[in-house]
Amino acid sequence: MAKIAVVVLSGNDDPGRANAGLHVAKRMHDARQENGIDSVEVFLFTQGLRLVGERDSDAGRLIAELVGAGITVGGCTNQLNNWGLAEAAEAIGIRAEFARDAFSRFARDGYTVLTF
Repeated sequence: MAKIAVVVLSGNDDPGRANAGLHVAKRMHDARQENGIDSVEVFLFTQGLRLVGERDSDAGRLIAELVGAGITVGGCTNQLNNWGLAEAAEAIGIRAEFARDAFSRFARDGYTVLTF
């Protein structure tokens, strides 16, 4: 079985790309059994992390849907703190993790990483 990490780097600078990454993460999660996937995880980084503060946007609703479906959604601890988004992220169920640790874990644990 396989593991997939979707890293969303795009935000309001390219909302179509950010939304595509969030949509594909949900669709892969929904089809994981028939496709032999153990887990799908999302990590928000750089501009993608700024989407945390936009709950009323399409991306904000997609992030809430992912968390509600049981998909682990993480975000960079440093950026969350620096941009004043840590509380908002925690309130919607985003797991804070240092990017260096998340990316190292993806490599160590054999994730296929897709970036959007």
